[in-house]
Amino acid sequence: MIATQGSGTWDFEARLAIGSSAKRLLCEAKSRAWPNELHAVAHRLQAAVRQNLPDRCVPVFIAPYLSPQAIEFCSEHGLSWADLAGNGELQIDGAYVKVTGKRNSFKTRKGTASLYSPKSAQIIHALLLQPKRNWKTDDLAQASGASLGQVSGVKRILQANNWIEAGYGATSLTAPRKLLDDWSLHYAPGRKTVRLFTLDSPARLEARVAETLSEYAFTEFSAAERYAPFTRHQRVAFYVPTWSQTDAAALNLKGGDGAANVTVYVTGGAIDFVEEVNGTRCVSPILTYLDLNHLSGRGQDAADHLLETVIQSRWG
Repeated sequence: MIATQGSGTWDFEARLAIGSSAKRLLCEAKSRAWPNELHAVAHRLQAAVRQNLPDRCVPVFIAPYLSPQAIEFCSEHGLSWADLAGNGELQIDGAYVKVTGKRNSFKTRKGTASLYSPKSAQIIHALLLQPKRNWKTDDLAQASGASLGQVSGVKRILQANNWIEAGYGATSLTAPRKLLDDWSLHYAPGRKTVRLFTLDSPARLEARVAETLSEYAFTEFSAAERYAPFTRHQRVAFYVPTWSQTDAAALNLKGGDGAANVTVYVTGGAIDFVEEVNGTRCVSPILTYLDLNHLSGRGQDAADHLLETVIQSRWG
């Protein structure tokens, strides 16, 4: 294989000898594989192939790391691809070569993980609750408690992934499901977790929580039961801004050890995006979904039910 500099339309090309014939790999390399940039890359490479003997040329996209979304895009648009870890996919005249599974050290350096830091996640939360709303930057900052600069930074990443439509002075989500899936993949909430035990039934304890605590919000099955009943639950979970032994005693909760059936999430501050459902405070369906989706057993099934019956119906 011989590599040479590109023509300006592509970055470089490699010539691959196959028997008595040779193939030209027209390669374009980027420092990151943002989905919105891939459209332009695909257009340039496909035009280059058409102009340079299509039966002899193969378009190839190269980046340090390609997300599953970027790989899917390449497959759909006829691009071969490679990353710097040695993963790749190459299709030439019916021959098919694919290498995957090599650890990619570039994965954590770029991407969408920064969207879900505590303050940025508030912006994402607000967008997912009202994805069709045309959000002005000021309104989104006010709804999330973030600065204008933080909102602008989040919007840039969302736009790079083709998840928002940013018009003049307003922003709306175009792919709320993809954004929610991505948040669930990166979900790592900053909160203290206290596990306790009760002999009370879930319904009795939940009623006592609502009567006793001035600030609380149910999550997991305790909230899902109110938004979209799915299955009988034996565990209670709720958020509070602060927690003490006095609170535990008032609710008759004991140390959980290995038999915990009550989970208390301590936020250390205000509980945001709370809804009242049948007179009971619950975290939003979005946060309920995220918490359920990270439970073992029936949690993911309940999360899917909540998504299908409540969240997607609100999205329209």
